[in-house]
Amino acid sequence: MAATATRTNRMSIMISNPIRYTVPSDSEDSDIEEDSQPKFLQQNPNYVKQPARAHQDRPSSKHQQEHKDKIEAIKQNILDLQKQHTEESLAKIRSSLSQLELKYNGEEKDLDAEYSKYLEESRKRVQKAISIDKEKMEKEKAQKEAEVKAQKAKEQKELEDKQKVEKAAKEKKDLEEKARLQTLEQSTSASISGLKLHEEYMKKLEYYKQHYKPKLQDPKFRSTVFKERMPIKRFLKQLQFKREVVDQRFVAIRDRILAVKQQSEEAYHILLNCTAKDFLKQARSEISSISWGAYFYGRFAMMLGSAIPEFMEYLLARLYKRCPYMIPNYHDESGLSLDEVKKRQRYEFVDDEKKDFQTVDMHYNYQYAYIMFFAALVQMTPQLSSDPQNPHGIQYGWLWLARICNIPPRPITPGLVYSFLQIAGRPLLQSYPRQALKVFQLIRNDMLPVTPKSRENASPLNELARFLDDFFRTGEMSKMPEKAETKA
Repeated sequence: MAATATRTNRMSIMISNPIRYTVPSDSEDSDIEEDSQPKFLQQNPNYVKQPARAHQDRPSSKHQQEHKDKIEAIKQNILDLQKQHTEESLAKIRSSLSQLELKYNGEEKDLDAEYSKYLEESRKRVQKAISIDKEKMEKEKAQKEAEVKAQKAKEQKELEDKQKVEKAAKEKKDLEEKARLQTLEQSTSASISGLKLHEEYMKKLEYYKQHYKPKLQDPKFRSTVFKERMPIKRFLKQLQFKREVVDQRFVAIRDRILAVKQQSEEAYHILLNCTAKDFLKQARSEISSISWGAYFYGRFAMMLGSAIPEFMEYLLARLYKRCPYMIPNYHDESGLSLDEVKKRQRYEFVDDEKKDFQTVDMHYNYQYAYIMFFAALVQMTPQLSSDPQNPHGIQYGWLWLARICNIPPRPITPGLVYSFLQIAGRPLLQSYPRQALKVFQLIRNDMLPVTPKSRENASPLNELARFLDDFFRTGEMSKMPEKAETKA
């Protein structure tokens, strides 16, 4: 009934019940008076009051059933209308979707076709770009190959031209050298074999200048070498005319130089060259004052030259450079000025600004000192069981004496020969008894009589003659004593 009442509120329903019902209202007519008969009863005299729920006890009437049927029909009609409307909407949606699908498929095909066209065009562009790049690369490669070929041809031509120039220069140099040697053979100023040996030593110094000396331009490297050189110079200055002191300083200098070799080959060679220069300069200064000091400098040179062969090479190269009479070469060819001759003979300046050369006596004295050192070196032999063999022994002294005797003597020659013989004469005679005797006779009988005499060579000329005369008279060649206990 509640559902029925709800539906009654929503739609108009005609009630066929002839009985009229009223409900109280707020109007004045609806007020119920206790002593009066309700208006409803007045209008419906046949009204019989029923119990409140009496209608539930009666069966449904025909009208109620019809009413329900109508309601169901209306509901069904509404549902049918809704269903029809839904189906129509779905049909429209399907139609729209179908149209959209057709349109999408068409557009998709168009897009696919357009994309395929784009891909094809892109592929063609890429292939064209690749073709252009390939062609460009081939052109560049061909151009580069042509340039390389041209460069190689140019370099080959330059090399051939250079070789031709070098060959021509070498041929010219060989011709000049041949002419020079022929001139020297005819000349009496130098020994050819001595010059060849001198050139070998000069190559050593030239190699040093090209490969090691440029390293000194580096301030850091130069400072490192300087720090290592200072202690060695100090050790050299501490040399005394005592064998034990010489041996101690030899060990100290040897160890320091070899330690540098482990760190840098360049520093090692620079240190060897500097040590040779410092040592030779000090030896000349000491020996020119104290002749027998040559023995101790000779021993030091033998010991260090045996331990470090490169030191001996630098030492001899420096000796041949400072003393041209080691070759011997007198440099007194015709056509040279007196100053040029003195420069080549290694005269030193006493005044660098005025370019004043040292005196002849001073020059002779320095050169005698070099020859004494050389004589002490070549005659040196092991004095202790621990001493090494001399790497520059007496045979080199014999070669030098033979060379100087094969050249006509100059004023300085007697002093050079005497400086050598008073130290190395006896060892030379012991090693080459027959040959040495003949050379001594040659010097006394042939060389001394034709030696040009001067004020500067008067004393050495007489001393050499007396030295040889004593030998021929006694059969014993005197030797400068090693005054080891004498304080310098």
